[in-house]
Amino acid sequence: MSQPFSVAQLSELYVADFVSDAPLQCQPSDVDLTNVEAMQFFRQAREVDYKILHDHYNFAPCGIEGTLRYQQQSCDWKINAGATGQIRCADTVRYFACDDCEQLFVKKPSALL
Repeated sequence: MSQPFSVAQLSELYVADFVSDAPLQCQPSDVDLTNVEAMQFFRQAREVDYKILHDHYNFAPCGIEGTLRYQQQSCDWKINAGATGQIRCADTVRYFACDDCEQLFVKKPSALL
């Protein structure tokens, strides 16, 4: 079994892109997180196994993705609009759910032109 996840070892998190399998239902404003907010998501979230994620959390067809460093490895991450996420480092994927992250997913007002 892999080592317990240590949020203290996360660093250099960057949001790279928005992705959506259903652009009419799920848009960038549904998961408009900054680098700092994405890091906050992983700090507040708890690691869960895939079965718990699948059985107890709603899947949102869009999210953001990017890169980070974990235990000195370069890793990819995703956070979807349903307040779930994952971090993939080499062949290891860790799944996360955040039950107290509503404030991160509040739609931000559009900038006035």
